[in-house]
Amino acid sequence: MAQRKKRESGSGTITKRKDGRWEARYTSGINPATGKPIRHCIYGKTQKAVAAKLREVTRDIDTGSYIEPAQYTVAEWMQTYLAEYTMNLKPYALHSYEAVIRNHITPALGKIKLQALNTVQIQAFVNSLCRPVCNGGKALSPKTAKNVYGVLHRGLDLAVRIGLLRCNPASSCILPKVPKPEIKTITDEQLDRFLAACRPDPFYRLYLVDLFTGMRQGEILGLSWPDIDWEHGSLYLHQQLQQYLTRGDCNCYMNTLKNGKSRTITVAPTVLHILQEQRLLQNRQRMLAGALWENEFNLVFTNDLGRPLNRRTVYKHLKKILASIGMNDCYFHTLRHTFATLSLQNGDDVLTVKENLGHHSAAFTLNTYGHLTQAMRRDSAERMEKLIQTTVISKNA
Repeated sequence: MAQRKKRESGSGTITKRKDGRWEARYTSGINPATGKPIRHCIYGKTQKAVAAKLREVTRDIDTGSYIEPAQYTVAEWMQTYLAEYTMNLKPYALHSYEAVIRNHITPALGKIKLQALNTVQIQAFVNSLCRPVCNGGKALSPKTAKNVYGVLHRGLDLAVRIGLLRCNPASSCILPKVPKPEIKTITDEQLDRFLAACRPDPFYRLYLVDLFTGMRQGEILGLSWPDIDWEHGSLYLHQQLQQYLTRGDCNCYMNTLKNGKSRTITVAPTVLHILQEQRLLQNRQRMLAGALWENEFNLVFTNDLGRPLNRRTVYKHLKKILASIGMNDCYFHTLRHTFATLSLQNGDDVLTVKENLGHHSAAFTLNTYGHLTQAMRRDSAERMEKLIQTTVISKNA
């Protein structure tokens, strides 16, 4: 009697089921633990569709690129990604990832099998982020939508690297265009009103120092007393205060600067005078607080008990001040933009401004404040014309 030939891995059969659907069965190899074939099924509405899927699987098995189907859903995989593969993230970044996965990715895509997730589904998800009806009546900004997409993309990238997926279905998505933000500054006409409006505020000195140095909010909140060189009139910026909420509690830690590079900026004597006033104020606060004083990071700007200022509180106070002078559409970064604008308008070269702001390149500074450099070029041309009229032409007259 002839021995029945064993079916090779990758071969399969196609049959029609009683429910009208078509089914293909195939084997992908031998289970080393049991010695039995590893069998799988593919389902589809038409014989042609199932046959196409079977040919694709057979080709992958033959070429060695076949990946055994995993049982992860998108939600389960993203939680695994968070728990096992994000140990190098800073606490603030990890907290942001958790919020993105919990609030956006899991509700929309969580129940889908990881290997069934496709580009069309992800594209629909990205598009929905910018629609109010899909986000509790509030559409996400294009920038925030791209951040959500970025977390999903990185999670799927890892699934590819460890063999759970053959390719990243998010890679072909079209992302919303992020418009270039309009630069808002405090004008010369508004400056006096701003200074008068913020004088009664408890964070008055903080706002002044930021306005005259251009520091980012995290940088000025993370400025410590040893970072001030009183003799040479400079500030050494090497850390920023990061904060995130956990069950209502504000957690603080020090992080490196945005581009990872420290910098030293030389400041105006007025800035040093304001910092000296702040030191006297803090000394009085420490005496009043007594044993309750706790300035763990030796910060320049703290609350009455020496603890780090809450960045949201500082921001809300500033927004209220700006609104009082008709600048409702401005924010904390407006102080930084104002410093850059005043610097350029008063003759500072782009490289100096770039170094003071801590930009990664002069090209970025030029791109951000290009409208100012255009005005400066016009002023330069007018000065040249005046020079021509008063010297060259007058001599030849």
